[in-house]
Amino acid sequence: MTTPLIYIGLRSIVLILSGLIGLHSVLASDELSLPSRAGSMRISLPSHERILIATVLAHPDRYQMREIRLTGTIRAMQTEIITNRMICGSAHERTTLLIEDDSGQIEILDQGACGKNVGALKAPMLKTGQPIDLLVQIMLPTSLGSSGSSVEATIRYIDLVRE
Repeated sequence: MTTPLIYIGLRSIVLILSGLIGLHSVLASDELSLPSRAGSMRISLPSHERILIATVLAHPDRYQMREIRLTGTIRAMQTEIITNRMICGSAHERTTLLIEDDSGQIEILDQGACGKNVGALKAPMLKTGQPIDLLVQIMLPTSLGSSGSSVEATIRYIDLVRE
């Protein structure tokens, strides 16, 4: 009599564990964050609508926490070493790019090893004057008294413009 109860108990545990594993895999496959999990695989940037820099700067709230495509030419770049290990656990490079299209200019950040650039091409590999295609995440600063740029754009993917 106890053997069937043990068998039923073990079977229930196996079913519960398999259900938890299945639930975990469903939760881990959030479709909205697919580009950030692409590793160094190639992302199809043409599948994203190209947004003009002036449009982003004029209406940044429309793009808050969204990934958008920008295309432009690198006008300036600066790479610095961030030694504060509190930020992401180790020293890393942070590169700021000034990107320009026909409508305006915007600063774009690449956080190096602490960032979310999932492509093989990294900002320090680029040169001033190069035309590039970018997938960036737009964030608006939350501080009320902040002056200066009202938009923070962080690189998610970089590609060279193909002629």
